[in-house]
Amino acid sequence: MARPKGAKNKATGRRFKPYEGRFPDDRHLRLTKDMLTDPAYKELSANAKVLYAYMKLWAAGQDTVTFSASMAQEVMTRPTFIKARDELVESGFISYINQPTAKHKKETGQYEFSSRWLIKKGLTHHHPTIESI
Repeated sequence: MARPKGAKNKATGRRFKPYEGRFPDDRHLRLTKDMLTDPAYKELSANAKVLYAYMKLWAAGQDTVTFSASMAQEVMTRPTFIKARDELVESGFISYINQPTAKHKKETGQYEFSSRWLIKKGLTHHHPTIESI
């Protein structure tokens, strides 16, 4: 019988396997097979994929995230952040929530995770959870 979702392994006391990190209850992110194998995701640059993963981690399961170039500085430079962020917006993986002028200012941006990457590829008729965006 499978253990309940989120339950600790009785033998190790961990929620995650040892090769998944040093901390037994560390944050994690959810990326589906559908997304990872979709041409829209595959076409993203490596930097955009890394930024998306960091944004998902920072969002901690929420549909929105407040994020800035300084928050990404441990993995990329400010110009790389801006390019990767713009790529995620243009490809339909994230959308701006705050005023569009934040795109060019030094203020922190507010974003929401988006399903537009499915619409851009004309796949909405295959996706039961997307009604209209």
